Amino acid sequence: MEHQAINPTHQRAIERLYKADRKLCALIDSNQRKMDDLDADSDRYHDVADRSEQREAEMHDTFTERYVDEAELPKQEIKAFIKSYVAFHGYTPYLV
Repeated sequence: MEHQAINPTHQRAIERLYKADRKLCALIDSNQRKMDDLDADSDRYHDVADRSEQREAEMHDTFTERYVDEAELPKQEIKAFIKSYVAFHGYTPYLV
C-alpha cells in the first residue's frame, strides 16, 4: 500500500505506522491459525488462546506507544491514513 502523507514531514511516521500495523495483523493471523488447529474444548486451546492474547496485547501496546503516541501525528494525517487503509484492506487499522 502506498500512502502519501498530507504533510511530507510525516511521511516516514506514516510508513512506520503502516509497517507496524501489518506486523500486528500478521501476528493475529498466525495466532488464529494456531487456534484453528486445536480442539476448542481442550485445555491446550485455552492455554494457547491466553498466550496469544497476551502477546497481541503487548505488541499492540508497544506499537501504539512507539508509532502513534510518540510520533504525535496530527488528526488529519491519521484520518487520511485510516481512509486509505480501509480502501486498500477493507478494514480499519488496529493501531489507530
